[in-house]
Amino acid sequence: MTIAEQYLLPGALWLIMFSMGVGLMPRDFARIVENSRAFLVGVGSMLLLVPLFGTALAVGFAPTPALMMGFILLATCPGGILSNLLTDLARGNVALSVSMSLFVSIVYIFTLPFITYFGLQFVFGAGQSITVPVGESISKILTITVFPVATGMLCRHFLPAFALRIEPTVKTLSTSVLVIVFGMIVVQQWETLKQSFGIVLAIVVAMNICNLGIAFLACHLARIGRRERIAIGMEHIVRQEATAIFVAVTLLGRNDMSLPMIINTFIGMAVGIPFVTWLRARSARLGAAYDAVHPNAINRS
Repeated sequence: MTIAEQYLLPGALWLIMFSMGVGLMPRDFARIVENSRAFLVGVGSMLLLVPLFGTALAVGFAPTPALMMGFILLATCPGGILSNLLTDLARGNVALSVSMSLFVSIVYIFTLPFITYFGLQFVFGAGQSITVPVGESISKILTITVFPVATGMLCRHFLPAFALRIEPTVKTLSTSVLVIVFGMIVVQQWETLKQSFGIVLAIVVAMNICNLGIAFLACHLARIGRRERIAIGMEHIVRQEATAIFVAVTLLGRNDMSLPMIINTFIGMAVGIPFVTWLRARSARLGAAYDAVHPNAINRS
């Protein structure tokens, strides 16, 4: 697994972050101050409630300490890049989705080494042999997150035509490499996965259902609008697992820790895509009902 750990996984993550940077412009950061109530509700839920409930599930049901640590890493992941796309497809507030992804990802980059350190202390105890050099970890994480995002943004600014032309290719290449790495990890950890697959899958599904419930309960209590609810809901179920997998596999050298994140990559999409389909169908029904009541309306928001 040396090639996958040292080269393929960091390289794929670098390309993913670069493609994210290519899709960003400085004005995107200004969107963070728009619709502040929905933003604060979504970010507060992602940074506090989701990790709290996810960690509780991990502590209560994870079959091994390594898988428990994997679930803790999963519970702290920010929303993934695809959440923005799914929010758009579901006719949600894309600006809010992008703003949440940006802000939570920035917070995550700087807090992940500390989450990892204290998580390991909690799971394995003070005498455990796995340690996390926090300064070195921050440096490595910044190298495969902030630096490629900044490089992508500079490329978009100075070479816009070139950046937009290569963006689809970069995303396809990085995703393909990630799938290969995931497959290699699954093959290597097949015995662990086979022994624990049922409980790991159950916990992953429970985490996704719990996250979606948290998102909509928080939005309901805060009286957040429908489009904002969609954006916040998507952020809660489509997660950015690649960085956490990098920490588990490359920094900690524990491939078994990455299994919850790998399984969640597919479960999150399995939950998200039907959710989008239902929302689009519901939107179409509401639109048809609106047209029936207002037959002379030219446009509706």
